[in-house]
Order: sequence, then C-alpha cells, then structure tokens
Amino acid sequence: MGIFVLGGIVFIVAFALFKVSAFRKTKSNETWLKITVVGLVDYVVLIAGTIGTGILFQTLYSLGHG
Repeated sequence: MGIFVLGGIVFIVAFALFKVSAFRKTKSNETWLKITVVGLVDYVVLIAGTIGTGILFQTLYSLGHG
C-alpha cells in the first residue's frame, strides 16, 4: 500500500511542477481554454502512465517473490 501512496505523491508533485513550467512558457495571447485543455490531456496521460507503471511494478514484484 505504501508504494501506491508514494507513487501518488510523486505523481502530484511531478504534475504540479510540469504545469508550473508550462504556464511560464505560455504566451500572453493564448486563451485559458486552450491551456486548460492541454492541462487535462496531460493529466490523463500522466494518470495512465502512473497506473500502467504501478501494474508493471506489481506484476514484476509478484513474479519475483512468487
């Protein structure tokens, strides 16, 4: 259970830092709607990656420890 909590914390920190970096690079003439859509797509991709990685690690752990 601890590994999933740690993974969630790492996910939140990585997503927050990624978004802060993206907001700093956006131009002032870009709309908030466009930025929000990009943020939601990034969020979905990161969730899928986190779940996929968790499943992979859990599978490898189970195979390694019988």
